[in-house]
Parts: sequence; C-alpha cells; structure tokens
Amino acid sequence: MAYDILGESLRLILDGPPDGPVRLSRRRRFAAVAVDVSEDVACTRFVRRGVGCFWDDTHHLARDGDGWKLLGGGSGSTGGPWSTDEFEQARYRLPAGCVTAPGHGATTRDSDRLLPWGARWVSSASLLAGPEVATIVVDGRRELTVPEHGHLVVVWGSRKPPRVVARDIGGRELTDVVLPKGR
Repeated sequence: MAYDILGESLRLILDGPPDGPVRLSRRRRFAAVAVDVSEDVACTRFVRRGVGCFWDDTHHLARDGDGWKLLGGGSGSTGGPWSTDEFEQARYRLPAGCVTAPGHGATTRDSDRLLPWGARWVSSASLLAGPEVATIVVDGRRELTVPEHGHLVVVWGSRKPPRVVARDIGGRELTDVVLPKGR
C-alpha cells in the first residue's frame, strides 16, 4: 500500500509525531513514527503493512526556496510476521539506559553533480532508546523527546555524524554515542 510520502512527511514535520501508540490494521496501512529537522534538512520515519511483514521507511527532505523537497530514502522489512505490539515492546528488551542505531543511510542533495566528489549529503540514523531514556540531545543543540515506543530518527547535513546523549527524565546523562556515518 503506497502513501503520499511528501504529503505525509510535510504533515509530520509541521505537526510532529502522534502522541498515541503506533497501530496498523487492514484499514490503517501506515503510521508516522518519528521526525527530526536540523536547519534545512529533515528525516521522517513511517511503518507500513506489507504482505506478511511490515516495512520501516525513512525519507530525507531538504528545504529550498520553494519549500521542502523529497530527496529519497530507504526501507527495510522484517522476514516474518510482525505486530505493532512487538514494535512498541522492542525498547524493553534493551539494557538500561541503552541507545542503539540499528539503521542509517544517506541521500545526495545535488543530483546534478558528479558523485560522490563535491556532492552534499543528507544523512540519518534510526535509533531505538531503552525505557529509561526520556530525551536524546543531538550535538548539544537540539533535544528530541523519546516517544513511548522508543523509535526515533536523527538527521544531519554535515560530513561529520553527530554525537547523541541519552538522558533520563531527571536530565541525568545515561549514554553518549557518536552515530555511524550515513554514507
């Protein structure tokens, strides 16, 4: 089942992720999971139902004079049956205070340039935060609230991947991680 990637990504950038749990059904085939915006780049993350599996989609966007433009993205699927309960419970299988980066990717911003030399890139990492993690601080500049399901994305437009710090509800630092390069 396809969805309007640009339209739904714009809605996610403007409104943020929903507060409630992620639920998929025969009628509701996709759901917004996470969003991150850093200056003029953004990454959105959705889950969608497939045939006997689910897809975890990330999309990179860049802002120019005309607004947000979809650059590309990627998807991964499970090899077996999946439920939204499993998606939401994944964070409870992590060690205390843990943050993992199970996926990452990059998309070029300059499709007209000779690649990879001289091109500018948008990179992102998918994160899964343990149950004690309340916020993720990215490079000491922006703070992401961890949703109940624990799944997030972090986006950057520089060559160097950011450092993320996981904090508990009281603001105490739990973990400090440099994300993998997106490309």
